[in-house]
Amino acid sequence: MSPVDYAWVIPALPLVAMVIILFVTRPLDVAAQRRAGLRPTGGNGGAHGGHDAPGAAHDAGTHGGHGGADDGGHGGHGGQTTTWGLIGSAIGVTAVFLSFALSVAILFQFLNDPSLQANGKDIHLWNWFTFGGLQYTIDFRVDTLTVVMLLVVTAVSMLVHLYSVGYLAGDLGYSRFFIELALFTVSMLVLVLGANVLVLFIGWELVGLSSYLLIGFWFDAKPTPENPDLPYPPSASLKAFVTTRFGDFGMLIGILILFFTTGTFSFATLNNPATYQNLHVDQFTVTLAMILIFCGAVGKSAQFPLHVWLPDAMAGPTPVSALIHAATMVAAGVYLVARFFPLYYQVAGPQSLEVVGYVGGFTALFAATIALTQNDIKKALAYSTVSQLGYMFVGLAVTPNNSVGIYHLFTHAFFKALLFLGSGSVIHAVAGSQDMRKMGGLAKFMPVTAATFLLATLSISGIPPFSGFFSKDAIIGEAFTYGTEHGGNYILYGITLFTAFLTAFYMFRIFFMTFGGKGGAFAGFWGGQRQYRGDAHPHESPWTMTVPLMLLAIPTVIGGAWSINNNFADFLTNSVIPYQSPFADPLTYVGIAVALTGIALAWMMYGLEVVPANAFTGNPLGKAVYTVLLNKYYLDELYGWLIKVFVLGLSNGVALFDKYVVDGVVNGSASTVKRIGDATRRTQTGVLQTYGAAIFGGALLIILALFIATGAFGK
Repeated sequence: MSPVDYAWVIPALPLVAMVIILFVTRPLDVAAQRRAGLRPTGGNGGAHGGHDAPGAAHDAGTHGGHGGADDGGHGGHGGQTTTWGLIGSAIGVTAVFLSFALSVAILFQFLNDPSLQANGKDIHLWNWFTFGGLQYTIDFRVDTLTVVMLLVVTAVSMLVHLYSVGYLAGDLGYSRFFIELALFTVSMLVLVLGANVLVLFIGWELVGLSSYLLIGFWFDAKPTPENPDLPYPPSASLKAFVTTRFGDFGMLIGILILFFTTGTFSFATLNNPATYQNLHVDQFTVTLAMILIFCGAVGKSAQFPLHVWLPDAMAGPTPVSALIHAATMVAAGVYLVARFFPLYYQVAGPQSLEVVGYVGGFTALFAATIALTQNDIKKALAYSTVSQLGYMFVGLAVTPNNSVGIYHLFTHAFFKALLFLGSGSVIHAVAGSQDMRKMGGLAKFMPVTAATFLLATLSISGIPPFSGFFSKDAIIGEAFTYGTEHGGNYILYGITLFTAFLTAFYMFRIFFMTFGGKGGAFAGFWGGQRQYRGDAHPHESPWTMTVPLMLLAIPTVIGGAWSINNNFADFLTNSVIPYQSPFADPLTYVGIAVALTGIALAWMMYGLEVVPANAFTGNPLGKAVYTVLLNKYYLDELYGWLIKVFVLGLSNGVALFDKYVVDGVVNGSASTVKRIGDATRRTQTGVLQTYGAAIFGGALLIILALFIATGAFGK
């Protein structure tokens, strides 16, 4: 049997690891912590132990710093991870590494087998249940799109697992964290392997559950009123879960429309235009279904107006941000549209992809403007993620195949995971601070983190020869072609080009505020002690954290090579697409110039500081715009008001209706019966003579009624 026949093993390995950690190593880890006095006997077995410390402020205000007086249960460099905890994490890392190795083997098998590229491989696991003439099966399908997603999910998950060994060292929830990581990995793998909508939806909802658990990992954290910008984990996890449910509701309706019109959940049948021709399904029905399915992508991929959950999701540990909110979970919405792409492009009306494109384009620009003003390093990267996801949807909407959007998903997974893990390394080094205003000059203290972060920043900014240049430039170029073919409608081209400028500016703002500064080496790029504005003692992170950074830097730098000669597009679409080098197109140099302009402006403002940082906000109009952007267009406040007025108002109205109308009818009926009973019970005297008189009187009344009815009195 070939590697693809064992594709089911890829999710099975982390599933087995999760079960072993849950039922074997974690109980032993908790027992060892109690014996060592690290955890109170009889306490919360899964709690993070550092939130009673007043100074604990790592990540979401809860992680414990570096072992100083204010250190919580994390313990920083002085934290203790038990042997059983380390064994559990080793099992998790090994399982995901084996899944990654099998994914690579399947990739090479596909590259060397044109027939497999063309037809894919279906794997039947079992029949779930039968209802009437319909059979619901649990099936996997491995095709070129699946292979790309398997590579992304397992590669990033493997490195995040390894990174977490160092990052979560000493945390009392160490074993629980690896259980939740494994659950998320299994969920995402099931999602991308599903051969039908039923299996995909199971994985989709499990991803939502596991993200809720991971975002709220420090569920016993105490709020930090002294730093209100830091999201509170319990609230953030609930916000993510509920917000994405709105999108999932629309998605479920769209899925049911397709099912009731076709009678199947199979992607092979649903994506076949002949299915709709044979059943005479009108285009409006399919278009409506595809727009509703896109609602699920809007929620999961944090597109406007359901984007508000993603920045607050930074309340989870930084490895969670890298795994869920940069590389995999948020990419699930993009994957959903890509999986249904034949249906969007060939069967549904053009309005469905127009909705995808314009929502993505608006979100890309909208989120980029917010990222300009954020001072929390993780929140700035979170809005960057929202913006780049918008690029991916534009890439899907303006091209005749899904290769451009998926290629940006592929490159973005690696350089954004690198950026998030790099930010975690910084947070780890500066005793938990996430405020870039308290950083600066860190390049000298942590050169590996700084160098790899710079590579990822160049990549996301679209500078050649880094991978992000090839994927982003392709989207911008296709947006221009789309405008030319649609009567000069260059709206999406203008949005993507201007967003590229904003991206380069805010990303290098992050880099200079964190690692560089005025007076630093290489004209402010490489700062040191004089540029450091904090009060901690920064230094490089341990090898378990820096090795994943260096490994992620490899695809960040050379990932663009797969696009040469359209190799990626040919692989994904199983076709031969004419290739034109991006450097042969004059528009490419426009995009590069725009990106370099953004970098130069950030360099002058935050590297050389020859342009004041308040150059654009020193006037009333600029200050007003800055305030709006800093407060994220006040959308959180708007949603809070809508919930308070309409949702809670409706709830209160229903409660009053229940109390005074429903309960009034029930209670009124009961009191009426009671009053009638009170009035009639006096007739029950218990005296025989009274009953006899009543019987005699009743008989007379009956006889009288009979005489009247028969007319006897009238004769």
